[in-house]
Amino acid sequence: MTAAAIDLSGITVQQLEADPYPIYAELREHSPVAYMPCLDVWMITSWTTVEAACTNPAAFPAHVENSPTDRALGGISMMTTDGEPARRRRRPFDPTLRPRAVEATMAGVFERLCRERLDVVGQNGTDGGVVDLVPEYFEPVSVLSLAHGMGIADAVDGPTLVRWFGGLAAGVSNYEGDPSKAAHCAAISAEIDAVAGPLFARRIAEPGEDLIGHLVSAADGPLDERLAFVMPSFKLVLLGGLQEPAHGGATVTERLLRHPEQLAAVRTDAALLPAAVEEGLRWTAPIGNLLRGVAPGTSLGGVELPPDARAILVVASANRDRAVWGPTADEFDIGRPKRANLSFAVGPHYCIGHHFARVQLATAIGMLIERFPRLRLDPDREPVYRGHEYRSPKTLRVLLD
Repeated sequence: MTAAAIDLSGITVQQLEADPYPIYAELREHSPVAYMPCLDVWMITSWTTVEAACTNPAAFPAHVENSPTDRALGGISMMTTDGEPARRRRRPFDPTLRPRAVEATMAGVFERLCRERLDVVGQNGTDGGVVDLVPEYFEPVSVLSLAHGMGIADAVDGPTLVRWFGGLAAGVSNYEGDPSKAAHCAAISAEIDAVAGPLFARRIAEPGEDLIGHLVSAADGPLDERLAFVMPSFKLVLLGGLQEPAHGGATVTERLLRHPEQLAAVRTDAALLPAAVEEGLRWTAPIGNLLRGVAPGTSLGGVELPPDARAILVVASANRDRAVWGPTADEFDIGRPKRANLSFAVGPHYCIGHHFARVQLATAIGMLIERFPRLRLDPDREPVYRGHEYRSPKTLRVLLD
């Protein structure tokens, strides 16, 4: 183990929440593998080191002792184990989230929900009124789409799903062990169990081909044993299914509104919309870190890592590595040469919901800018980005005319 080339002892969680990117830039340049005291984790920040760790589960296993993810989700999920145990937990989601299934069953749902919410946004923004697109458009569209895809639309409403996300996100990112975050997450997790448990019980009695039906068929035994096996992954999809489409949508839209020449190009040529989505996901990854363990004898980037340490693979930092993205890596540019970013990870834990998120993002943003051709940012209230694990504009106030 070697010391970091820069002093990280003064870095606080609050600084990372406010803006982690200057810190990431220093780390990439001087210490791409470094211990971050305020989080009690090793931060891996360059493209080369993040990609290497993502694709080497033997050295960087998904299972982590004292994992905030396992605590938050109530057990092992498909993201916190490797090999066949991970594949077994992941497999029931395939029929719902594989690209062909999303195109066949969800594309029309996305369009309908966007149209309904845009009607509401239009009413709220009449006569020069200001609309906040995060709670009034992107979050409702995202959570209601997710609820439909997961088979829980009749059991829970949109505001409840947004509240669930907040509690789970606080717990999953609680590396520092804040007891108030832990308590809030535990209460939300128990509420999810109370709502979802009867739905799973009904599917045992009445088998079906929806996602819940696939999940209960993936485990054996009585209901409590099946729930213990599937619920952590179910909660994981609830968490990621809001952050990537909803908050990623707010980021892409804010960037386009900030760069009117790029927005004009997308309006003129809808074929540029996927490029705008990918660039927004690169510029600010909605889910910025991937938690991993460290196997004995592991070294990376010339640093020997202590066994049983916790590491976070900072995909948000790798996505702005100038060695890969050039001197304009910190800028938003939809004309950037096409190449894959790491926002959905790489390797065996590549995000299972990536196509769901991408299609939903393109649909929501495309229909928004088509519906409101004079959409612009509210000049009196700047969007504010917060977070390092989960980062996005917390508000996006706009004028429609």
